[in-house]
Amino acid sequence: MTLVFQFPGQSSRYPGMLEKIAGLDPRAAHLLEAASDILKRDLASHYRKENPEAYARNRDVQIAVFLANQMFLAALEGAGVRADLSLGLSLGEYSHLVHIGALPFRAALLAVDQRGQAYDDGPRGSMASVFPIALEELEAIARRARSHGVVEVTNLNSPKQQVLSGETKAVEEALRILEAEQYVNAVIIERQVPMHSSLFAPVGERFRAYLEGVSFERPRLPYLPNRLGRLLHDPDPATFVSLLSTHVHQPVLWRQSIDHVVELHPDAVFVEVGPMAVLTNLLDRKWHAVKKLKTDSSDDTATHLQGVIAELRDLTRA
Repeated sequence: MTLVFQFPGQSSRYPGMLEKIAGLDPRAAHLLEAASDILKRDLASHYRKENPEAYARNRDVQIAVFLANQMFLAALEGAGVRADLSLGLSLGEYSHLVHIGALPFRAALLAVDQRGQAYDDGPRGSMASVFPIALEELEAIARRARSHGVVEVTNLNSPKQQVLSGETKAVEEALRILEAEQYVNAVIIERQVPMHSSLFAPVGERFRAYLEGVSFERPRLPYLPNRLGRLLHDPDPATFVSLLSTHVHQPVLWRQSIDHVVELHPDAVFVEVGPMAVLTNLLDRKWHAVKKLKTDSSDDTATHLQGVIAELRDLTRA
């Protein structure tokens, strides 16, 4: 059995999640306090459920989801649950970098903070999730909608779930075509930043300047970048800088990444380490019939998490 942690991206968020996760485990609470000290902000107060501005900036969205992922990771590893591999969707790649040992928590948090600020300073646009539809069909619709501006398929998440990103008018035109011609569920998931689209190329270049000053370490586990969708076993700092900066304005190859892991490890057990269950839901049995677990729950999260930990301990002992 190969245990694989998968870290979600910034769409995996909800009000009050950091407060909830901090109450699950003292190690998680400590991380939230440490992050406040590092960023010199009262994060517990800012992300309280009652604050309507908690996720008003992309910078705050990225910090919150990164921290939520790391807090769940701390609870798992503190209980002795260790994964053989990991990967992260979009923003989740930074939690992946911490897990594999390429960046310490502090350096990753500061990078995410800078990344979020760069996104806030970038061009405006929209993103939409489309399901169920094949990549080739959605690319054809995107080409038709480009008379209204830039729109691209930027997240190749599963055989039937993709994400459009680009200028708002062009994204809306693509959704209009989908509504008129396809029986699909198309939902706007981002109304501010056109992540992973070519519009964000200048953002990637600005962020590269920051990344060039980051001290990347030799990872203890393989690196699985969204840009390539395959494992790298000994990446150097220049490789990290190149992949993470172009990651800002290039497609996310999540489907390819999952296919690659399952091909290498047919016995893989996937655990979503973070809020909600976006990645767990993507990985349906029609795609890969693998065992999958999630750390979060909308019900009694503490009881759920303890059950997941107990099950993973049993699996690793088997």
